[in-house]
Amino acid sequence: MMSPMQNILGQWLTSLKHYAAMSLFLSGPERLPYNANCTVLTIFAYYLLCLALVDQDRSFTELSAHLTLELGLVALFVYVGLRWKGSLSRFQQTFSALVGINLLITLVSILVYRVDTGHDNILQNPAFYLLLFWNLAVMSLIFKRALEITTHLSAMIAFNYYVIYQFILIWFYW
Repeated sequence: MMSPMQNILGQWLTSLKHYAAMSLFLSGPERLPYNANCTVLTIFAYYLLCLALVDQDRSFTELSAHLTLELGLVALFVYVGLRWKGSLSRFQQTFSALVGINLLITLVSILVYRVDTGHDNILQNPAFYLLLFWNLAVMSLIFKRALEITTHLSAMIAFNYYVIYQFILIWFYW
């Protein structure tokens, strides 16, 4: 007999598998387990991943603030979109999917940036644009499946999320 903790960890590992599949456009948020504990574990893992980004220029507090802003903005976009479509019951899985794919793509970007030391500025690195496009495309897929909308509309939502997030970050630093 499995303990409740083993059950939660098993569902979270299933979620990780689906996050990876979603990142490769092979799955959707509807396949995720409907369990808030899985989302909490994913958010916890995302905050732990922030520790890998801490350096002399960025503290864990600053990175945690960015992540909290990102999670809040994602939750707001998901809530507004699902409320608009009358499908708030999908919030848990959609939010979990977006947090999970952002976690995985952030992990990949850390690995890519650690290997590539030839660029002084991140904006000069072509991998930055590839990862950004990939992230927006996966977010668009999740919005498309969760909200049952067209690809163009879901791409616009994902792009608007990114633009608003960047504007808030710029305002945050001023």
